[in-house]
Amino acid sequence: MLKDLTPAKPAPAPKPPSVTAPAAGLERGSTGAGVKQLQSALVKLGHMTQAQMNTGPGVYGPVTEAAVKKFQSQWKLGVDGEYGPKTKAALEKALSGQKPPSSTPTNPTNPPPSTGGVKKPDMKWVPSANTSSRGGADIDAIVLHHTASNNTAGDLSTLTKDGSGVSAHYLIGKDGTIYHLVDDKMAAWHAGVSSLHGDKSPSVNARSLGIEITNDGSGKTPFTEAQYKALEKLVPYLAKTYDIPMKNILGHKDVAPGRKVDPASNFDWGRIRRATDAVI
Repeated sequence: MLKDLTPAKPAPAPKPPSVTAPAAGLERGSTGAGVKQLQSALVKLGHMTQAQMNTGPGVYGPVTEAAVKKFQSQWKLGVDGEYGPKTKAALEKALSGQKPPSSTPTNPTNPPPSTGGVKKPDMKWVPSANTSSRGGADIDAIVLHHTASNNTAGDLSTLTKDGSGVSAHYLIGKDGTIYHLVDDKMAAWHAGVSSLHGDKSPSVNARSLGIEITNDGSGKTPFTEAQYKALEKLVPYLAKTYDIPMKNILGHKDVAPGRKVDPASNFDWGRIRRATDAVI
């Protein structure tokens, strides 16, 4: 009998192990297999590189935290860098092939489009990396600032750049554009050492919405008409949305007296208070 000379079929290449979402409850400082599983998922989705993962596999350090923040921003979640239940649910969707919510010029999750007949003003959603949890504190204050700059692009970069250590929920550009930088349900880093009418607990960052206004703060550079018009829409809307009393609509100098002077002395508080008083 002739020998069968048909070449044997090569064995199929082994399939790479599937990447799945780990259990929730991971944060900066966590270590172990769950973190490594999370890192593998972030590598697969393009939020970190294999080389970055190799610098600390299984260690939830600043690189992993930054990758989680990128993922949270893409999926329109609260950007806190922590891997909780909502981030896990979104990660499972992403790994199954679902696409993130389509990008829109405004943050679709917070706040609602209108409240008690007060219309939400137009705004651009430009997420900041600098946020943290409110720790369960309710929003009951609005704090206005000047940026100490006349450069809106530079202000936007500073308030959103990872590592700058500062942020605000909103930035009002010289042309009146409202930039929404931090989801309202998260804390922004704008108030520093401060207190609300002497009350330091919870912190002002945990309980307030911060609004930065591009202005050098010299007291000589006028706040623009476009900025006032934007504030006359935004502040009343936020006050109505979160039931914030007039006494808690303040400047940085009011919550950090002797340390801060913003907004500058030439800021027309009367316009903002009249617009707000009309709706609350």
